[in-house]
Amino acid sequence: MPDDVCPRLREALEGLAEQAAAGRRIDGKKVKSIQGVSDSFHRLRVGDYRVMYDVVHEDRVVLVLGIVHRGDLERWLRNR
Repeated sequence: MPDDVCPRLREALEGLAEQAAAGRRIDGKKVKSIQGVSDSFHRLRVGDYRVMYDVVHEDRVVLVLGIVHRGDLERWLRNR
């Protein structure tokens, strides 16, 4: 992972955590909901990387499932 991506990922994750802690709905043009066969989760776009996460509303926690390069996303989804 390139060095310039890590600060951007940290900033994006901190923003998600703040919104979850405040009990606000997390949305925007960089966020998409993914509906799988057995579960659903969200995807946040940060440059060429995708943060796959779920929000535990009762605990106001963001659970990061994975940080995946966009080229590997389809394989990651199939193996999930």
